[in-house]
Amino acid sequence: MTTELSDTTLTADRIVHLTDQLAALPHLRPDPRTNALFGDLVQAVLTAPDRHADDVLAHPEVSSRRTAVRDLSARGETALEHAWAERIVSAPDPQATLAAFPYLDNYHRLTALEVRLLTRSGSMPTSVAVLGCGPLPLSTLGYADALGCPVVGLDRDPAAVTLARQVAARVGATGVRFEQADAADVGLTGYDAVVLAALVGETPSAKTAILDRMAGAMRPGTLLLARSARGLRTLLYPPVDLTTLTGFELLEVVHPTDDVVNSVVVARRLG
Repeated sequence: MTTELSDTTLTADRIVHLTDQLAALPHLRPDPRTNALFGDLVQAVLTAPDRHADDVLAHPEVSSRRTAVRDLSARGETALEHAWAERIVSAPDPQATLAAFPYLDNYHRLTALEVRLLTRSGSMPTSVAVLGCGPLPLSTLGYADALGCPVVGLDRDPAAVTLARQVAARVGATGVRFEQADAADVGLTGYDAVVLAALVGETPSAKTAILDRMAGAMRPGTLLLARSARGLRTLLYPPVDLTTLTGFELLEVVHPTDDVVNSVVVARRLG
């Protein structure tokens, strides 16, 4: 067996083993065991060389679990955000509790990257909508802080919206509001920039359908930031299919190579 084939098999076996262990857990709420398994899964994805990605994804045991991996990752991330949002809301020192969130730096770096992409697109947004803000709305808060403009976080889950409002109030955030809305049918003409979160659209085809409907809901010239993924990272998040991106002018695609998992697609609404 060649070294390349051996490395590919080892990565595939590791992903299969971790996926099956996560699937066997009684719940995905954060605890030492759950956190360790998710951490190992993310590391297995991030540390595999890009040249192995296609072979690992094509591995029969990985391919048969692709939907399961994404589902587990999405449910685990949602459970993690809910738990930490509740912790921040009830904490005597909410700022200190927020600072202890283990992925805070990843959010800061991804949001900072996206703000740079927005500002070099040629127009500074004066109003931003984040679709899929979640119960721990770090991106929404980050945009408001960095851009100094009103930002609305939208989520279809009423519990997530309630927690997001409470978190924002407890940490003293300004310039943000949160509303319940479904990305599939929300009106977006009042915003200069719209961010589509990574977990909105469970599959590439579902994400394409949402982007098609968003194009009809956005006014011409509005900027779109859609969080995506490439290579082995598509096991964790569904990618944006650029070949089906209609109604938009593609401006830029950025693929981080560090432990920021998401890629960023930047586009402008045509018209």
